[in-house]
Order: sequence, then structure tokens, then C-alpha cells
Amino acid sequence: MENHQGILAKLASLIAARAITSTACPVAETLDPSISRMTLAVHGDEWVIEQAVKQFHRLIDVIKVTDLTDEEHIGREMVFVRVNAEPANRARFFESTRSSAVGSWT
Repeated sequence: MENHQGILAKLASLIAARAITSTACPVAETLDPSISRMTLAVHGDEWVIEQAVKQFHRLIDVIKVTDLTDEEHIGREMVFVRVNAEPANRARFFESTRSSAVGSWT
């Protein structure tokens, strides 16, 4: 989608107006700073997903819509948690939750 002010508000209002159920919506700038990539996890049957794709295609700012339902893909979730523990206990926490630290603040 074109990267300019207001595009996320347009997409959010479309999602709300059409009662589309989505659980994830990460957005990131691409190598071309005028274009952003948005990954939207839409939940529903085949008809609901087809209608969502059609609605997104109708937006002028949207360049391409791809349905990954039948494609091989990896779904991941991320959470930021502050762990208040001694360094030795932090390592044990990360091992037990199969997680990793992205930063360290002392």
C-alpha cells in the first residue's frame, strides 16, 4: 500500500464497517519508503475472506492483496515483557518459555 498519512485509518474503518474479524496487523516500510507492507490475519470462511480481499482491492492506496490461506506460511506472535529477575534467573526464564531477550536494561 502507498505509505502516506491516513491509510491505516482508512483500512481500520473498512475493517470495522465490514465487521471483518482480524487478529494481527503489523505494518512496516519496504525498501521503497513510499510503500508499506501490511500483513492482516483475517478469520472467517472462504466467502468472508474473498469479500475482505475484494474490499481491500477497492481502496485506491492498496497496491496488491495476496490471500495466503492455501500458501505455506509461518504464523508467529510476539509479546514484550519486562522480567525483573537476577541475570541467572533470566536465562532460566528464557529457556523455559522458548523466548529471547531483545534488549537489556539495568
